[in-house]
Amino acid sequence: MYYAKRMTDYERFVSDEKNGYSNLLIFCGKEPYLSAWATDRIIKQNIQASTRLMNLTELDELSYSFNELKQSMESLPILGGRRVTVINISDAAFFKSDNDNILGLLENYKDNKNYNILILNFLSTDKVNISVKMKKLFTIYEFKKLKDEDLFSFIHKQLKKKKVFIDDKSIRHLINVSGYLERESDYDLRKLTSDLDKIISYLNQMEVTDSDDIKAAIDGVVLGYQESYVFSLIDNIFAKNTSKSIKIFNNIYPLEKDLGRLISLIISSFEIALSIKQLEKDGVNISEAVKILGVNKFRGETIRKNTVKLSESEIKTTLMKAYKIEEFQRKGLFDPKTSIEYFLGTI
Repeated sequence: MYYAKRMTDYERFVSDEKNGYSNLLIFCGKEPYLSAWATDRIIKQNIQASTRLMNLTELDELSYSFNELKQSMESLPILGGRRVTVINISDAAFFKSDNDNILGLLENYKDNKNYNILILNFLSTDKVNISVKMKKLFTIYEFKKLKDEDLFSFIHKQLKKKKVFIDDKSIRHLINVSGYLERESDYDLRKLTSDLDKIISYLNQMEVTDSDDIKAAIDGVVLGYQESYVFSLIDNIFAKNTSKSIKIFNNIYPLEKDLGRLISLIISSFEIALSIKQLEKDGVNISEAVKILGVNKFRGETIRKNTVKLSESEIKTTLMKAYKIEEFQRKGLFDPKTSIEYFLGTI
């Protein structure tokens, strides 16, 4: 039997834009960026720029009063179009004191032929407790984090709007390294759009010759240039590329003064690699392994890819060397920089 794929509320809103949405709207969910985007779309579609000040009322928890809402909802739009009232609040409990008055007022405005639109925009990303009566009156859009293809399309549109080309592989890399799609990640669209602006600014200032330059810009912005260098160093240690590892370390050294932290990151990466190897021997796939180990999915998958040709014995040998360097640093037996250079020379 075929079951139609259920639309997300983001997809439903896009569809309702074409087919017409109701006059009473609630926006909430994990993506405040989409709530703000949807609010802006409705305002622009229903109010001319020249009448915005006259036909738009924006209230928050400090400026709201029932009389203010009543006046706005009972006023006709000036010079055509529609009136839009937006109330930005943290929780539905805010209306508890005059809930009955509000429900009585809004009963008259649920017909979408009316000239007035009311948007309740819940700013909290926590689950909103909306009463049964409000659910009957309002159309609710709970904007959750975008799914993979919607996120890819979102990034593509943002780049097109700014007249910047980034290849599909690099967009995929941005999605992976950001951790946006991970269930527990707090990386959201506001952070993503901010990082995109920084990536574009960086690309505009440099001579881009290939996708590696774009990847470097993405890693530098999302991870931080310091972190990007560190993970590049670890990847080259896995590859046993001594000369490149030393070159990257020399780039890191002016930025990373805490070399104890650096050796700790190297050790933790090899510990993750060893654990993944052992879990895979027990039949655990990489998706489950990163959950068990509690590590970033992208980082876990990258470590696995970079160590797939290494044996457990090889990983353990390098890990033992790293433990020894950590011990030297802790006991002050060697200068930290010299000890890491020595370690890199032995991989």
